[in-house]
Amino acid sequence: MKLFTYRGIRVKAFYRHIRGITWFIWWFPSLLAIGNYCYVNLEELKGHPLPQVYFIGGILVASCLVAYLLNRMCYEKIVFFQKLNSLRILSRFLIENNLYLVKNIRRENKTIEKIVLPQVYLKQSLYKIEVRFILEGNKFQDRFLNLGSTLEVMFNGDFRNKTFDKRFITYDIAINRIDSRITINEVEVKGSKLQLMTDVTWDYIEEPHLLIGGGTGGGKTVVLMTIIYALAKIGFVDICDPKNSDLAGLKKIPVFHGRVYTSKEDIIQCFKENVAFMEKRYELMSTSPKFQAGKNFTHYGMTPKFILVDEWAALMAKIDRDYSLQSELMEYLSQLVLEGRQAGVFIIFAMQRPDGEFIKTALRDNFMKRLSVGHLESTGYDMMFGDANKTKEFKKLDEINGVKVKGRGYIANNGDLAGEFFSPYVPLDQGFSFYDAYAKIPIMEFNGEEFEVFGEDHQQQETIEPIEEEKAPNTDTNLRPLKEFAEEQDLKMATLRKIIYLFQEQGIVFERTESAILVDPFQEELLLESLVHFEERGRKSYSKAVEATLSHHGLGQGQGQA
Repeated sequence: MKLFTYRGIRVKAFYRHIRGITWFIWWFPSLLAIGNYCYVNLEELKGHPLPQVYFIGGILVASCLVAYLLNRMCYEKIVFFQKLNSLRILSRFLIENNLYLVKNIRRENKTIEKIVLPQVYLKQSLYKIEVRFILEGNKFQDRFLNLGSTLEVMFNGDFRNKTFDKRFITYDIAINRIDSRITINEVEVKGSKLQLMTDVTWDYIEEPHLLIGGGTGGGKTVVLMTIIYALAKIGFVDICDPKNSDLAGLKKIPVFHGRVYTSKEDIIQCFKENVAFMEKRYELMSTSPKFQAGKNFTHYGMTPKFILVDEWAALMAKIDRDYSLQSELMEYLSQLVLEGRQAGVFIIFAMQRPDGEFIKTALRDNFMKRLSVGHLESTGYDMMFGDANKTKEFKKLDEINGVKVKGRGYIANNGDLAGEFFSPYVPLDQGFSFYDAYAKIPIMEFNGEEFEVFGEDHQQQETIEPIEEEKAPNTDTNLRPLKEFAEEQDLKMATLRKIIYLFQEQGIVFERTESAILVDPFQEELLLESLVHFEERGRKSYSKAVEATLSHHGLGQGQGQA
C-alpha cells in the first residue's frame, strides 16, 4: 500500500504570469551587467551623457529582444518549459472560469483578497499530459467531471481517458502525435500486430476487421497500399476494386496474380470462395490431431487471409437494383465478419463514410478497428467512431508548424475514444514506387487443403509472361498444351502454373498461345522432376524444388530456352 502518490506539480495562481517571469530571468543578467557598467562609469556618464545613453539604450533593447527570442525558443523546444506553459494555461483557465476560492488576508488595517486555486496537479512527458482535479464534494466537483473535450482543445491534443481514484479525477491527454509518425519501411507485422505509428498497432486477431474512412484527397489510397504492403508479406490478400482504379493495376504483380477482382460478378465469387475457404478451415481444425477448443488458426500453423474492398459503396451501387445479388453478397459478408476471426479470415473495408445505407449497422459494429484519414463531416465521424465520441472535438488540420500534412486522421477500437492518427510517411516525391515494392514480395505457398476451394485463376496464371524478349512462335510439333500433359499425369493445373512461373523467373521460356501454355518433352521432364524434389523436401517450398531441378540440369538464370 502506497502512503504517498506523486500526482505532479500543483497549479498555483502565479503560474499565469510564468512566461513573463522566465523572460525577465533571461533578461536579468543583461540588466545586471548594464547596471554595473553604469555604476562604474557614473562620472563619465555625467560628463558626456548623450553618446553613452544611446549605447546603453541600444544594449537594453537588443538584450531584451534576445531574452524574448531565447524564452520563446525554450518554450517550443524544451519539455521543462512546455510543462511550465501547461501550468500557465491551466492557471489561466481556472481563474478565468471562476474555478477558484478567494481568501481574505488582513494586513495593517487593510484586507487583501488572495486567489486560492483548488488542488489541481499536472504531470507532463513528451507525448502525454495528465491533469488531476480534486473531488471530495467541493463546489467545483460537477464541473471537474466533464472537462475532457475542453482540455483536449486547450492543449491541442487528444483526450484519451479519464480515471478515478479515491479523491481525484485524472484526464489523459496525448500530445505531439506527429512525432510518433513512422515511415513505410517501419510498417511491419510482429506476431499479429501491424505497426501503424510508434505507439499504435492493429492487432488483427484481438481487433478483427478494419474499417477505413476518408474523403477524396485525404490519403486513403496511400494508407490502403501501405497496409497491403505489410500484410502481403505475412498472409494472403484478396483485393476487390469495384471502381477499377488504383488497386486494379496490382493484378500484374506476381504476389497478387489471380487475387485482384474488379467486376461485381468476380467480387461476389471472391466472397463466396472465401466463405468456403473459411468453412474448410473450420473442418480441418476440428479434425486435426492438434485440436483444442478455443484455439484459433495460428495454433494449427495456418496463414492469415485478408479480403480488402476499396469503396464498398461503389460495389453496392453496381448491384443496387439486383436484390438477389445484394442478398447473396450480404450473406457472404455476414458469415465472414461474424465467423472469420478464428479461421484467420479478416475483412478490410475502405469507404468515404460507412453509411448504414451500404453496410448494416450490426455488421459495422463488428469492425473492431476504425481508422479515418482526411476530413469527414460530423455525421461521418459519428458513423465511424460511434457514441463514445459524440462529444469529441474532431479538429481539421491541414498544416502543422506551417507544413502541409496529408494522411492525418483518427483511429480507435470500436467503442473507445478516438486518437489522432498520422498514416506512415511514404516518400512518393522521392521516387518510391508501391508497384516496385510489391514486385519484390516473395510469393507464398498455398500449403493447405482449404486452398483447393478456389478456382484455378486464383493461382499465378494471368501474367505468366516470358521474362526474356519475345521470340517468334515455335512451330515444334513436339509441343502440346499444358492441360493435356496435366490430365495425362493426373496433376493439378494450378500447381503446374506455379512451377512454370518459378522456372520463368530463372529464364526458362515456355511457349504459349492466346489460350494455352505449351510444353515440350524436356519441359515436361523438368516439371515432373520438380514435383519429385518438392515431395522429397517435405512439401515445403516449390521454389527450392525448382532450384534443385535447375542445378541438376546445369541451368540457371538467363541460360537459354528449354
